Amino acid sequence: MPEDIVKRKCMELLRKFMGKLYDIPEPTGIIRSSWFSNPFTRGSYSYENRLTTQNANDRRLLAEPLRDTLGIPRLLFAGEATDSHHFSTAHGAVDSGHREAMRLINNSELQ
Repeated sequence: MPEDIVKRKCMELLRKFMGKLYDIPEPTGIIRSSWFSNPFTRGSYSYENRLTTQNANDRRLLAEPLRDTLGIPRLLFAGEATDSHHFSTAHGAVDSGHREAMRLINNSELQ
């Protein structure tokens, strides 16, 4: 859908659920994912296949950060494919984001 329609519909829903007691201003813009139309992913998500059990550590390995020569994490990975328990789900994506946020918070080397 075009962004103007998405914005209008989101505002209609927000105003409907918030009731008439609140004056909700129009947003100046929106940011939304277009992962489904991305030619490299086409809205893909991870899934298990018959080889998954033979490679039980693959999801854990995907979640490992890339480290510099001193061993300090410099590039962190999140996303449902890196979550061992909730892959293929929004819940797994959220959990993996939380995992990496905690890695940043707890890793004094990055400061």
